[in-house]
Amino acid sequence: MTRLIILLRTREAPYGEQYNKFLMLVEDLPGLRRKAVSQVYAGPGGPAPFEAVIELTFDDREALREALSSEVGVEAGNLLLRFGGPDSVTLFADTAEEDFSGMID
Repeated sequence: MTRLIILLRTREAPYGEQYNKFLMLVEDLPGLRRKAVSQVYAGPGGPAPFEAVIELTFDDREALREALSSEVGVEAGNLLLRFGGPDSVTLFADTAEEDFSGMID
């Protein structure tokens, strides 16, 4: 699996309506397998430098590339730049997952 991870820095002004529009828009990305949005409330030492983490999962790097270069992907990227700008960090990651929910204690 390949993920697009977006970190939104904590800031005084809320991200607002464009943030919500972005979250809805990315659901239309071709090849999207999973969307996870985490609202960060703290870190081990107290306040965290990021207030949100958005993870978009695709089958592989090619699927991610195709999604980002699609019409929806370009629109979403431009919207992210408008509302997030320098307060956002975008990462691309290959992910290995394991499910431990079925393990017996």
